Amino acid sequence: MRSLATYIGFRYSADRSGNQLVSFLSRLSMVGLILGVALLVVVLSVMNGFDREMRNRILALVPHITLQPWYNQQSSSDWQQLQADVERHPRVLATAPFVQGNAMLIKGAAVEPSVFFGIDPDAEKRVSRIQEYVNLDILNEDSSGLILGKALADRLNVDVGGRLTLGIPQTDGRQNVRFVQMNVAAIVATGTELDQQLMLMHIDEARSLFANAPPVSLRVSVDDVFEAPQIAWELASVHGREYLLKDWSQQFGNMYHAIQMSRKLVVIMLLAVVAVAVFNVVSTLVMVVNDKRADIGILRSQGASQGDILRIFLTYGAVIGAVGATAGGVVGVLLALGVSDLVAGIESVFNLKLLQSDVYPINYLPSDVRVPDVLTVCATAYFMSLLATIYPAWRASRMAPAEALRSS
Repeated sequence: MRSLATYIGFRYSADRSGNQLVSFLSRLSMVGLILGVALLVVVLSVMNGFDREMRNRILALVPHITLQPWYNQQSSSDWQQLQADVERHPRVLATAPFVQGNAMLIKGAAVEPSVFFGIDPDAEKRVSRIQEYVNLDILNEDSSGLILGKALADRLNVDVGGRLTLGIPQTDGRQNVRFVQMNVAAIVATGTELDQQLMLMHIDEARSLFANAPPVSLRVSVDDVFEAPQIAWELASVHGREYLLKDWSQQFGNMYHAIQMSRKLVVIMLLAVVAVAVFNVVSTLVMVVNDKRADIGILRSQGASQGDILRIFLTYGAVIGAVGATAGGVVGVLLALGVSDLVAGIESVFNLKLLQSDVYPINYLPSDVRVPDVLTVCATAYFMSLLATIYPAWRASRMAPAEALRSS
């Protein structure tokens, strides 16, 4: 009888020849469940994409840890010895020297304040993935060349080969500001907010811009970027008196945690959408039970037990939940795989930019479909649907045969 009850439940879920209103509501509840699951999969994939890009792009371009001499100790800067000491730490992968300074970039009537970094191109390749976006060797070939972020170059209306005037404030010397002209050797487009402010030059050229050369600082790359705060604290316990230590979380930590918080809030909101779709399953089953009162009475009079009736309507609800969750997962995955191209196409057709790197960490919409997330969403929607069918199925199983036949 159990197999017969399951068979009848499948027949009810596939039957479209009965009450048209009940059939319509059944399809509507299934469509609602499909849309809810699909939306949840797409949004999760987009948030996963932001998380992935934060880890693999932004955090791969910025230094994990920096060590900069305190301002009142700039005269003591034996950076080679410091580099050797830092690289002895077991979690440190590589270090690279750099100097930092402020400059006013001037191109015609355009003026942009900026912070420039003087780097050693060969050492920089060991601590950053910037080499994937621009050839740093160009700074070795053109010692007076600049590498600019694309957004910064666009604001200055300058291209590769153009010339910029740099106003460098001086802390010592006869003049307060020194003006020099430099060539734009390359323009780098990382697709992140770094494009808004990135300005690189050779470390020797950067030091020569000042009357008194600034001390050399260190960029540090570690084996686990999320352990950088702990490693920075360990390095500070040794070098903290002479050097100011910063890790990536002090600059980008709030952004990373905001992405994680947004992910949780969006999941909660979209689970509410799925819950509404599941509520439609409850209302549909209640109407199905009322529509099948005569069938229930006949089955009970033929010897079907309360458990058999319960199993029939649980099967009905399980089919709706399984089809809705599975179809929603498939639609969600397909949309998630194409959402980046879809948004790029919309931007191209309507000539607009939905994501700006001066507002968002990246200027495109990423997507990262993760199988565990898809399975979790589908399984959650299915079990919510199954749970929603318990009460209507229980009411159907408690219906007395004579009452069911009389009221039908």
